[in-house]
Amino acid sequence: MPRTTVPLQEPALEPTARETVARGMRILLVEDEPLTAEVLARALSRDGHIVDVARDGLQAMRQLRDRLPNLVVLDMMLPAIPGADVVRKLREDGHLDLPIIVVSGSPRRHADLSDRELTPGTWLEKPVKPRHLVEVVRAFTQQDA
Repeated sequence: MPRTTVPLQEPALEPTARETVARGMRILLVEDEPLTAEVLARALSRDGHIVDVARDGLQAMRQLRDRLPNLVVLDMMLPAIPGADVVRKLREDGHLDLPIIVVSGSPRRHADLSDRELTPGTWLEKPVKPRHLVEVVRAFTQQDA
């Protein structure tokens, strides 16, 4: 009787950056308001993205140190470390190509950030409809593809 060999299934490996972009981006969502964070994270996840959530600037800095996402969605008014300081630290650390989508209750003109610090990226004023955020993220996905 002939023997058949069944190949063993190989363990899943972390996707490469290109594979992540093809399926969706890894996004760090930094929002201290729990309901807003949940609604935005759910919308981005449904669109195929991998979403990590940080509730304050300190958590955001730790997560960014441990794993750099493809894109950051960032509130400006955060406990512990303000959003503007998170942006500055990212840029100072050499992450000049990391897109940052600011979602803020304040108009852009009140921000203590230069256009250079926010590029690449954009500024969205709250309230932001989840569908609009998904469209903005899709625009960055298409730029990276």
